[in-house]
Amino acid sequence: MDYGKLIKLAANQMNRRMDAYAKQYGLTGTQMSILDFLSGNPHALQRDIEVEFNIQRSTATVTLQRMEKAGLVNRVPAATDARQKEVHLTNKAQALSSAVAAYIAHQQMSLVTHFSEEEQATFTAMLQYFIELNGGNHHQ
Repeated sequence: MDYGKLIKLAANQMNRRMDAYAKQYGLTGTQMSILDFLSGNPHALQRDIEVEFNIQRSTATVTLQRMEKAGLVNRVPAATDARQKEVHLTNKAQALSSAVAAYIAHQQMSLVTHFSEEEQATFTAMLQYFIELNGGNHHQ
């Protein structure tokens, strides 16, 4: 079994499905994930998004600029450090947040109800090991 290939296939399929769902709301899957993160972290900095999604600053900047242009977020200088940008959801994005949260919760619940706690723990341990093996850090 080629685990790397299987992980890539699973991630690609998950992203395709998420993009298809997001499209009905004029979003991408990535925007949907960021929107969900921000709904739970209303005072998040751009740096927090970079860390949460393991993306480079330039990628986060471009994605957030597109989200700003689409009327989904506002970026303002952080009160604690004007060099940092705090990212806020707009009313438009907040109106979409329940649909986004429902999709993500359904995906999570499908796994939780299909596999035992032991199977979930083994799966998590394997994925965390694979991330570390390939030079990354896991944070959950």
